[in-house]
Amino acid sequence: MTGYRIAFRRAAGWLGLVLVGTGCGLLLVDAALRASPFDALLVAPWLLALCWAVYVLFAAPSVVADDDLLRVRNILHVVEIPWHEIADIRMRWQLEVVLRDGRIVRALGAAPRHLHSRHLCTGRAPEPGDDQADTLRLFLARARTSDRDVRRRVDVPSLVALCVIAVGATWSLVVAA
Repeated sequence: MTGYRIAFRRAAGWLGLVLVGTGCGLLLVDAALRASPFDALLVAPWLLALCWAVYVLFAAPSVVADDDLLRVRNILHVVEIPWHEIADIRMRWQLEVVLRDGRIVRALGAAPRHLHSRHLCTGRAPEPGDDQADTLRLFLARARTSDRDVRRRVDVPSLVALCVIAVGATWSLVVAA
């Protein structure tokens, strides 16, 4: 299974982000035209905060599988799981990855078959009837062992973006007061 990589994301999350981003962009243009560009700049951090929240809650969560590991990205954190650490993969209300030590990692980015989009970056697509759990079990069956451990980390780019937005919002409050 060399060279395969597949990602599961909720398509509705990206659609929501595009709609919210477009609405926020129109509001910024309206504020710039009706008031002034400076007033639009004062409003921008608050609209960016809304876009950030939609991104983090609905668009960013995903499940990415390749030959080496399964990467589960949830709200503000990422879990990288080598295949040899996985005992079972099952689909309930969401995808659940059962680790060998009994812990369960739930994937918010994976949805039932009809509510997700999948992108196969290399190789050929899985069969149309497969759901995420079936597809990931194919990876698990062909996985090779490695010396990696389960790695949990925070989603640094999203947190940096939040800090920048918070600084902008604080600035707009100070200037407007």
